[in-house]
Amino acid sequence: MAPFKSSKGRNVGKPLKSYKTGNIGDTLQETAPNAMVATGGVTSLPGNGSKYHFLTADIHTFTVVTTPGLIDVEYLAVGGGGAGGNYPSGNSGGGGGAGGFITGTFPNMAVGTYPVTIGQGGASLSNPGTPTVFNAITAYGGGGGSPSYGANGNPGASGGGGGGAGPTTGGTGDRVVPSGPVIPAPLSPQGNPGGTGGPSGNSGKSGGGGGAGGAGSNAAGQSGAGGVGKVAFNGDTGIPDSYGTAGPSTGRWFAGGGAGGNYPSTGAGGAGGGGSQPGVIDGVANTGGGGGGSQAPTAGDGGTGIVILKYSAE
Repeated sequence: MAPFKSSKGRNVGKPLKSYKTGNIGDTLQETAPNAMVATGGVTSLPGNGSKYHFLTADIHTFTVVTTPGLIDVEYLAVGGGGAGGNYPSGNSGGGGGAGGFITGTFPNMAVGTYPVTIGQGGASLSNPGTPTVFNAITAYGGGGGSPSYGANGNPGASGGGGGGAGPTTGGTGDRVVPSGPVIPAPLSPQGNPGGTGGPSGNSGKSGGGGGAGGAGSNAAGQSGAGGVGKVAFNGDTGIPDSYGTAGPSTGRWFAGGGAGGNYPSTGAGGAGGGGSQPGVIDGVANTGGGGGGSQAPTAGDGGTGIVILKYSAE
């Protein structure tokens, strides 16, 4: 398999005249005769000169069928998000940390079949997400939010938030779950720490889970918000709205942290699929978003991860 190097996402090629999407395994012959032909996942030709493959939980291979020469393939890989925490009375669990976010380029990707493992979100209570793996790239799982009142958040690609009472600390980011070693270079950094919970004057307040783009917020008057995620390929507008979420800027966002739990209110989930209450407590599927901490009666699960591939369609 080809080596990889990190790079910024970019648009390539000249605009096409039509928008095409395909199902799993389609070769989409609408691509130009001299373009690379590949299968796997759901495919899209949005008319910006690039072709995209979206590989989610039920997809297990990406196959380069033919290539006319030296074709670079950009990638985005996101691990599964961590679950939120849940104190037994139904509040004060920390938000789950987002799955790891890593992007770059595979230069001159060769003909062949590449296995893909999509990370699963952690199931509440406080369980970590699992890694997404593709062609020697691993996006690690997010850490779970604090499992009980007064407990610290767990480490992960992004760390889970600390629980109420305390003061409690958020889980460390850029770590491999569950044991917590630093994610090795060149695969790091992948995320950020969770926010702190408590102190005793804010006994019901917990920290938000970390996101790919920022740390979870500390508890202060209310529970902390989940950390913001990151936008795919520098704000590329070719990704359909069915993937990722809206965010602070143009493009689709992934790997937002889960909100810290608290009764009667919580912070917000981070842009990029972080769960919160009231509202969507689970991390959004295929974003790697962290699950929201408990309000009542349970905490949210982490969102599943994703792999997105992009290359010239001309």
